[in-house]
Amino acid sequence: MKKIYLSICALFVVFTSFAQITNLELIPSKGEKLSSDVFISNSKANPFWDEDFANGIPSTWTNSMAPWVYRGIGQTGIGSQGAYGTNSGAISSATQTNGFIIFDSDYYDNGGTAGAFGTGMYPCPHNGMLRTENIDFSAYSDITLQFHSYFRTFAGQAWVYFYVNGALSGQVQVHTDIDVNESTATDAIALVRVPSNVCGNNNVQMEFVFEGTTNALNGFNGYYFWMIDDLELMETPDYLMDIIDVNHGGWNIGYASTTGFGMDYTFKPIKQSNANPYMFELQAANVGAQSLYGIQMHIEVLDGIMGTQVFSSSSDTTTLVVLDTAIYMANQNFTPATPGVYDMRFWASSDQLPSSATSDTSYMQAIITDTVYGRDYGNGGSSGWRVARDCGGLQLGNIFDIYATDTLTSVSAYLQDYSVPGTNMYGVIYEVDTTTSPWGFIMWDQTSDYTIQQQDPDSWVTIMFDDPIELYPGPWMIAIGSYAHPLDTFGISTSGNAEVGMSRIQDNGCNLGSQSFGYWYWVSSTPMIRMNFGGSTSPPPPPASWDCINNTCIDPGTGNGQYNSLAQCMAVCVNTGIEESNSTINIYPNPTKGNLNLTFPESKEYTIDIKNLLGEKIYSNKVSGSLQHTINFSNYNKGIYLITVSDGETVHTDKIIFK
Repeated sequence: MKKIYLSICALFVVFTSFAQITNLELIPSKGEKLSSDVFISNSKANPFWDEDFANGIPSTWTNSMAPWVYRGIGQTGIGSQGAYGTNSGAISSATQTNGFIIFDSDYYDNGGTAGAFGTGMYPCPHNGMLRTENIDFSAYSDITLQFHSYFRTFAGQAWVYFYVNGALSGQVQVHTDIDVNESTATDAIALVRVPSNVCGNNNVQMEFVFEGTTNALNGFNGYYFWMIDDLELMETPDYLMDIIDVNHGGWNIGYASTTGFGMDYTFKPIKQSNANPYMFELQAANVGAQSLYGIQMHIEVLDGIMGTQVFSSSSDTTTLVVLDTAIYMANQNFTPATPGVYDMRFWASSDQLPSSATSDTSYMQAIITDTVYGRDYGNGGSSGWRVARDCGGLQLGNIFDIYATDTLTSVSAYLQDYSVPGTNMYGVIYEVDTTTSPWGFIMWDQTSDYTIQQQDPDSWVTIMFDDPIELYPGPWMIAIGSYAHPLDTFGISTSGNAEVGMSRIQDNGCNLGSQSFGYWYWVSSTPMIRMNFGGSTSPPPPPASWDCINNTCIDPGTGNGQYNSLAQCMAVCVNTGIEESNSTINIYPNPTKGNLNLTFPESKEYTIDIKNLLGEKIYSNKVSGSLQHTINFSNYNKGIYLITVSDGETVHTDKIIFK
């Protein structure tokens, strides 16, 4: 989801020493947690100053020796070029196509070569400091800085410094909730409240500082990067509420009433769902100039196929004083009655906010299945982890909460496109012991080896266990492993952010970090590895009547389809078919409230089709001789759609939300 990060005051954060430094090769692609907007009671003030870097870094700005750099037209898809962030992608800002700026601490230290610490052009420790020209703040007593911000850190910190008449007069740390090896979403928005002593002056400079010198972890400074775009300075509205995050697992407070961790599951067997209903949480902040009264969260769940409401609830009301935050939990939980696709809409209200503000909504989606248990978002693309390497056969896995005893029969994983046919892989199930530090992973069973076939790369592979395995309630981890080999290799795609500690990689000889052979490091992205249930005592499945055609589930009515139920088909077809494309077609804004813009890499003919989740085509057009096209969504129903753009040779498919 788009996450808006609130930075209020200057503070120093002392990190504890983390043993689990991970050799992260990627930042996960965006999942389907989408679009958290700011609710403003009066019309948003026009910015009195802005910068979108359409013409590069302004010549009036001052850069540091280790410089911030501009990514211009033709470079907009390029993120970090360092050895440990090369698959990060670029910031997903509103004006990404006309450029943004980046401080690439990772690249500056290692030059893009893994293990070559300190050999880059500007080795760590280093600071990246970029200072604006003088800006007139004299007409305003309360100012908010808003900008798109994509930040990932190991030991680096993000700050905004404020200078008055050339003297440092205040500083605010940004992204204080981003921990070691974590990142923001690619489309995060940062809100910085300008220190009061800075407001009212006519000679103010802002400085964006990637601080990579004073904070050290395990002997390392700095790392990884900070990308910025679309800066705006505006007068702070009286009533301004920020929805920081939403979840349907109860991760913040609801988990205390369950036996699990409170994670979000995108694919959840109905047996596990019945034993652990959905718990809805929303975190809000008052970032306006006045107190907010009667704040309340709201949740609505819709049948994702029919579009009808199946559940709604609200939280108790509270008051939030200026710059305060709170977590709200819906008073009722939700137990889906049948397998299917469920669209979830979160929003908040306040006595000071007009009813129109409730149209600003955060969306999530989950699928209740017969047998599939998954935490990924299904959009496997270039982001992933290499498991079979010349240095060792690693294991990659996800932790799952088992709430009701069930029978595990197989494991499914999505292979990266570079995976080599003939390579052997296997599945493993572990019981997780959370009473030890670090956690213990007790091997329970392992599949026979599976040999990757020619058709397997860039697709799902399912490996059966030799015998069904009964899993009792508690935490378990399903993993995919392989063997060391100089040529045979494969990778597992990732999709969506992972909660801290809930996805792991075992280092079997590749020196991912400072720990010994066999150590389980945690990773910040969710591997596309799923559990599949169903034992020999289960009732026979219904006739396989559903087929997957063009990423759409169709019931041909013959009883000879591929899938036994609509939910099973949706779990495999609709979601896994939505992959990040390597093309340079950009579709924005997503979510949209009206117009949807498309930009193309070449001026040739493109066919654009948009379907709803029923597979009905709602829009079709051919565009020729243009580098941009706009679609007006105003006449369509709000919800989730699939868009396909083809030039006759390549196809770009994406999920869009109209809100």
